[in-house]
Amino acid sequence: MKKSLKLAVISAFAVLGSIVATSCAAPLPVGCLYTDITLPGSVGDGNLDKSVNRYGSASCYSILGWVAGGDASINEAAVNGNIDKIAWTSFHATNYFGIYGIYKTEVFGTGKAFGPDQTLAPSSGSDKK
Repeated sequence: MKKSLKLAVISAFAVLGSIVATSCAAPLPVGCLYTDITLPGSVGDGNLDKSVNRYGSASCYSILGWVAGGDASINEAAVNGNIDKIAWTSFHATNYFGIYGIYKTEVFGTGKAFGPDQTLAPSSGSDKK
């Protein structure tokens, strides 16, 4: 009887712990089995007029939370979309069972075509004379 009670208490704490770890007070809405969300970003001037004519995205991935890679920076998304003036950004996350996740930064704005050696990254100052 004591062994069954002990097992029941341990199981209850394990279930409670997994619920708390996956749902309460998370910085993003996260589903235990599946997540597919789009959230607003915090960069840009918020210009929602029709002059916004460019879209760029950049993504990264995660496998089991053990391995992750990619560049989902705003700079990479802007470069990918040839954007030089950002109007707004958004963030998209898709995750399957906590096993595989794709995280994408989306940038909307206006721009011109970049040359092969131009980026939106700030200059290091080494090119100043």
